[in-house]
Amino acid sequence: MITPRSYSQSLSKSEKIVSDKVRAYIREPSEENVHDLRTSIRRLLTAANVLPKKIRRQREFRRSLESYAKLLRLNAKVRDVDIILAKLPSHGDDPNFSIIATQLKEIRESSLKRAARFASSIKGKDFSVQARELSSPIIQKRFRKTTSALTKTLKTHLRTVVREPENLDELHKLREDSRSLRFTLEMDDSPETSKLLPVLEKWQDILGEIRDSDIFISRVEEGKFSSKLKQVLEKEKSGRQENYEKFLEIAKESPSLQ
Repeated sequence: MITPRSYSQSLSKSEKIVSDKVRAYIREPSEENVHDLRTSIRRLLTAANVLPKKIRRQREFRRSLESYAKLLRLNAKVRDVDIILAKLPSHGDDPNFSIIATQLKEIRESSLKRAARFASSIKGKDFSVQARELSSPIIQKRFRKTTSALTKTLKTHLRTVVREPENLDELHKLREDSRSLRFTLEMDDSPETSKLLPVLEKWQDILGEIRDSDIFISRVEEGKFSSKLKQVLEKEKSGRQENYEKFLEIAKESPSLQ
C-alpha cells in the first residue's frame, strides 16, 4: 500500500534521477541520453500527478513541472529522428537512405540547439515534498482516483485501437495510457499491482515497437521510391502488422484491462 513515506521517497528518487539525466543530456545528447531523459521526466510527472491539488498548484512546484514538461516536448522531434536513424543502417546502402539520413541529422541538430539551451536554463531546479506534508487517507485517495481515471481512459482507447488498427493517434494515446498507469502503479506494492505491472510492461513494449514503425513509415514514405526503399517500407509495414496482431493476442490475455 502506498504511504506518505513511501510516496515521498518515490518522488524524491524520481526527481534526483531527472536531475542526473539532465546533466548527462547536456554533456552528451546521444540517442541513449535523450531516451533516458524523456523516460525519467515522464516518471517524475506521473509521480507528481498523485500529489493533492493544493501542493500541485503551488507556484514554484508548478513551474518546475512545467519546465520539465517543456523539455520533454522539445526533445520529441529529436527522439523521432533517433528512431528513424536507428532503423536506416540495417536497410542497405541505397542512395535514398543517405539523403534521408542527412536531412534527419540536420533536423536533429537544429532541434537539439533549442532543447539543450533550455535544459541548461533549468539545470538545478528541484522541489521536494516531505512525508509530514501528506496524510495517508489523502495520498491513498488521490492514488486510487488517479489509477481509476487512467484505467478508464486506457479501456476507452483500447476499444478504438482494436476496431481501428490504422488509427495512429488512438494507438499512441493507448501507449501513453499504459505507460502512465504502469509508472503510477510502480509506486504501490500491493498484490493486485504486482499482477498488473507485467501486463502493462508487455503492452508498453509491443506498442512501443508499433509506434517506432509508424514513425519510420511516415517519414520514409515522404522520400523517393526506389525499389529498395519500397522493399524496406513493405518489410516495416509487415512487421508493424505482425506486432499489432501480437498486441491483440496479449490484450485478450489481460481480462483485468478489458
